[in-house]
Amino acid sequence: MKESLELIKRGIDEVLTEDDLVSKLKSKKQLTIKVGFDPTAPDLHLGHTVILNKMRHFQDLGHKVVFLIGDFTGRIGDPSGKNKTRPSLDKEELEKNAKTYSDQVFKILNKDLTDIRFNSEWCEDLGADGIIGLASKYNLGRMLERDDFSKRYKANQQIAIHEFV
Repeated sequence: MKESLELIKRGIDEVLTEDDLVSKLKSKKQLTIKVGFDPTAPDLHLGHTVILNKMRHFQDLGHKVVFLIGDFTGRIGDPSGKNKTRPSLDKEELEKNAKTYSDQVFKILNKDLTDIRFNSEWCEDLGADGIIGLASKYNLGRMLERDDFSKRYKANQQIAIHEFV
């Protein structure tokens, strides 16, 4: 247990919550860890490898990784976490980029312990009532607590409604 926790915590600033993680590791059950990226460019970059290497640590301990490709969110141009709205891409470009992601990710992740999924699998089925239902669970003040939105709002920069959804 001690060695497993040391491997997981290597290069990590904080584990939220460590007690929960220890409890899950003690259960000896295979954990499923999710990591996701929107395929807005054809190549993963160096920053992606940091989190992918951490996912590999979990795999080295026998756990499974779900590599989530945000094809739906890439089509609608969801928040980038930066100072502007991410541009939306067409389905063909996203599919092409997603293919390169799945080729590249296995240079780090163990293919046998990785499940590649697309968020369009469930987002496309939400419909208007599902999207409005999700939106009803949050308020504007809470969304503006996010650092990226807060900075843009204070700078009078555009924030599109769909980014909040």
